[in-house]
Amino acid sequence: MGTFDFLKRWNSKPSIKERLRKLLNSLNESFADKQYFQQSVEYNHQEEWELAIESLIELGVTGPSHFTKEVWVELCKLASEIGLDESANYCRKQIDLIASEICEIDEVDELGFTKSELEEYDKHVRFYYTNIVNSLILFTYKSRELELMASPIYDPMTELYEELEYAYTPVCFETVFRNNLIPIIYKKELLTFKTKVDQMPSEIWDWEYLEEHPSWINIRTDAEEILKKMGITHRVYDYSFTNIISSSGEVIKKKE
Repeated sequence: MGTFDFLKRWNSKPSIKERLRKLLNSLNESFADKQYFQQSVEYNHQEEWELAIESLIELGVTGPSHFTKEVWVELCKLASEIGLDESANYCRKQIDLIASEICEIDEVDELGFTKSELEEYDKHVRFYYTNIVNSLILFTYKSRELELMASPIYDPMTELYEELEYAYTPVCFETVFRNNLIPIIYKKELLTFKTKVDQMPSEIWDWEYLEEHPSWINIRTDAEEILKKMGITHRVYDYSFTNIISSSGEVIKKKE
């Protein structure tokens, strides 16, 4: 595999398609069998962003359970960025409605989430835990191991950082500790690890530096140590919550 120019990706947001994929993946467990969810997956695959977002909004309105504030916020951002002003305004109304309900019936935590919202996140704690462990495992890999993961829909060098960012989404990250899937004594060490990754110079996010650069060696060592302390002896990426979108837009589980 040739040198990967990561600098451009580092300094730019993930694409609309990638952000929608992440959002769909987070909703998959609760809504996978719903028509609007399946339509959104297909539209995202076809790069029909407007239809994908509108389908998700319909899902939030008609689904068996309500979207969280975080989902509506992300939908609002996506709709605004592609010029769907009416849809963005609708998302804002949903956010305001949730905020008004919070004021009336529930106290909020330090991140601004109510008890009922946190209970929804608790239902998906295994997913958030897997994200954290997977992100650490990726940082223990060298070039050969990452190259073996490559596919037309999976760029391991890109996922190396984006998986970490997703795993450290504050409410998801905190849910793992609130439910004791990872002992609280490792929280500070995990946050320190994230800070070290964020401080790595963008110019070394390239395949040619991955093996021998001192920063990469130190990060691999840190990831190994944290996993060992957490009692995780394997270094196998867990695909349990990873989906592949087929050519027809069907969501299928990725097998190891």
